Amino acid sequence: MVRRFEEISNNAWPALQTMQYDGWILRFANGVTKRSNSVNLLYPSTLDPEKKIDFCESLYRSQNIPPCFKITSMAEPSDIDQRLASRGYLIHSTISFQSLDISAISAAPISEIRIDTEMNSRWMDDFIRMNDFERERKPTYVGIMEQLKLKKCLISLTRENKTIGVGLGVAEGSYLGLFDIVVDKAYRNTGVGFLIVENILRWGRKQGSETAYLQVMVNNVPANKLYEKMGFRERYRYWYRMKITPFIQ
Repeated sequence: MVRRFEEISNNAWPALQTMQYDGWILRFANGVTKRSNSVNLLYPSTLDPEKKIDFCESLYRSQNIPPCFKITSMAEPSDIDQRLASRGYLIHSTISFQSLDISAISAAPISEIRIDTEMNSRWMDDFIRMNDFERERKPTYVGIMEQLKLKKCLISLTRENKTIGVGLGVAEGSYLGLFDIVVDKAYRNTGVGFLIVENILRWGRKQGSETAYLQVMVNNVPANKLYEKMGFRERYRYWYRMKITPFIQ
């Protein structure tokens, strides 16, 4: 299931451009998010791995994007993680891939919450603001969302005329992906995150989804506590290797 989960999560958060390279998928999106700017090792590899790494490094640097490799337990060749480490690639972040059976969840929404099914500037502006991202990132995020061909819901929770939380749900067949769950700093640990996630799950159930999945950094303690409370369980982990200082939160 690792390969299948990786495929559907890539479909749910596309890159602006991809290349197929001997079992490796090279994704590019102007350096915005590691998920859309990394080498994904999903399928059997036959060429010399050292030459492949050289090629990837050269290509990403030509785009002014730091070379980044996404490693799972099924990455080929089997010693690729060690090869990257020997070349100075450090583990930048480790991600927990989690899933939840939602086949018994009601499809009725549980709160007054806004649900859009098309990309809109208001949702994106709120997402960027609450993440403290640079405004210059907006065109790339919008471009990524415009590449998304699957059913989606953009959730917004507003109080006192201010958006205090947003989230994204993407449905593919029986699977529902949760992305971009973010809550305004002033409203964290107040149940807002729970409302956003629960409404995405119920939207997904209405689309026929039976399994929800999400990806969360292992050191994001508040998010992991929330997802554990809601019943999500880890299926596997993956990590990114980059030639930069390791991520510390």
